[in-house]
Amino acid sequence: MQTETVVNTRTGAGAGRTLQVIRAGYGAALLLAPGFAVRLATGRPSSRRTRSTARVLGARHLVQTALTAAAPQSSVFALGGQVDTLHAVSMVLLAVVSRSGRRLALTDALTEAAFAALGFSASIRAQPLQQTAPELGL
Repeated sequence: MQTETVVNTRTGAGAGRTLQVIRAGYGAALLLAPGFAVRLATGRPSSRRTRSTARVLGARHLVQTALTAAAPQSSVFALGGQVDTLHAVSMVLLAVVSRSGRRLALTDALTEAAFAALGFSASIRAQPLQQTAPELGL
């Protein structure tokens, strides 16, 4: 029986493209309107330091979007998911030690966890599928 590798490009590309569009929008919002984005998340005005941090995070998301667009491969999406996971964990730790920043840190942790889940999902969907000849109609 013949085995052939088929890349599930339709599903993988769709999942990756969705992640890229969402991430680009989020990154642009943080970079261009950090005060508005923080206020949406917390219900409170943001400090200059918080807005600067949000801009850096926005730039990071835009760079990550560009990297996954340049190389939309399973390993690249998985690496992005790992980066998002580390960010989420760091925000949970910040929430534990910073009472004043807890709401923003937990909101960011949830956002980053969602990006991590989307990244890992895109990674799985972008992996090659092993199909045997009968499944391919050969």
